[in-house]
This record gives sequence, C-alpha cells and structure tokens, in this order.
Amino acid sequence: MATGNSKAAHFVAIIGATGCGKTYELKRRLGIRSRPRILIWSPKEAVDNYAGFYRDTVKTSSIAQVLQIVTAAGKSGAFRVVFVPTLNQKKDMAAFDVFCKIALAAGNLALIVEELHSVTQASNAPDGWRKVNFMGRAFGLDVFGLSQRPASVDKAFMGSLSFLHCGRLPHPPDQKAIADVLNIDRGEIAALTGFQSIQKDMQSGKITRNLK
Repeated sequence: MATGNSKAAHFVAIIGATGCGKTYELKRRLGIRSRPRILIWSPKEAVDNYAGFYRDTVKTSSIAQVLQIVTAAGKSGAFRVVFVPTLNQKKDMAAFDVFCKIALAAGNLALIVEELHSVTQASNAPDGWRKVNFMGRAFGLDVFGLSQRPASVDKAFMGSLSFLHCGRLPHPPDQKAIADVLNIDRGEIAALTGFQSIQKDMQSGKITRNLK
C-alpha cells in the first residue's frame, strides 16, 4: 500500500450499508495518521468527523480554498484537507469534478471519497473522477471509494480496483453488483449480517470471508 508519496498506488472500494464498519475498515487499511498528503470528500462529516481524527486538518466547503492549500504545498509539501459538499447534487458533482482534478494535478496523495454513489452513476461520472481512474496510479494516488449503493457507483472505478471490501448490503441490485465484481453467488452477499464481510484482492484473486 502506498504511503501517500509512492507511485505504487492502490484503488480500494469499501462497500456496505450504514453501520457495517466501512469507516473502521478505511482507517485500518489507510493508516490515516501517517499520511502526509490527504484529500477527503466527506458529505457526512458531521457524523464521520474525519477532521477530528487527526490534528493539522483544514475542513472547508470552498473548492478555492482546497486549491489554494494544495497549490501552496507543491509536489511534496504536507496537507490534510476535508471538503464538505453542499448535498445539492448538481453543485456537488461540479465541485467533485474540480476536487478530483486538483488531486490529480497535485499527485502523491491519498484521495478518500465518501458516499461515492452521490456523485457518480453506474454509466457516468464527472470528468475529473474519470481521469483519476484512468491516470491516478501513474500520479501516485491512493484512492479509497466508500459507498452504500454500489449499483450506482461508476463502472470505471469498479473496474480499476486493487482491493474490494464488502459488508452487509440490504438491496438486491447492490448485492448483484458486488457479487458480479467478486465473481461469487449473490446469496453470499445477501447473507452478510452485522460486521461480517467478504474481501477480494483483485490482483491475486484471493477472496477472504470474515463471517464471525
């Protein structure tokens, strides 16, 4: 896993219903406290409180401020920014486009996107996000996408994954979408409860089931 300054970047999807442990899994995999450069898209910041997880974080709803901070840091300077969108879909998709382009231009960082389904669709996504999926690894981006509704997440991201973690999903279309990516029976996803999960290393093909 990249440290935020490595070209050996990974794309990770963490999928599941509210309360199934997505944020815990993210923090476990990310080692967020040691990341020198990080951008977080956090629609539920009032609940998730990424800004409170570590010090020296800027929380903002201004894309201009994000650009200012990242530009000032250059290619190697540290920054930790949590962006809180408006929850107006049209405005948020436009802001997300720019947010992703800022991340790509900066390079060598961890990009976290909460509620990815709110700013992408299965067959469409903002231009900046598509470019992150196509070119992010070459620019040293570790990308973590979290979603409750994987059937609505764009296929470009799902097809770019290095690792997929799936917890409980109540809706059949979401179960099918993830079962197809994991290449397992949908019934396995439907049967997940509590903090149970199924994970797949997309590079090796290894599937791990945590059914305790």
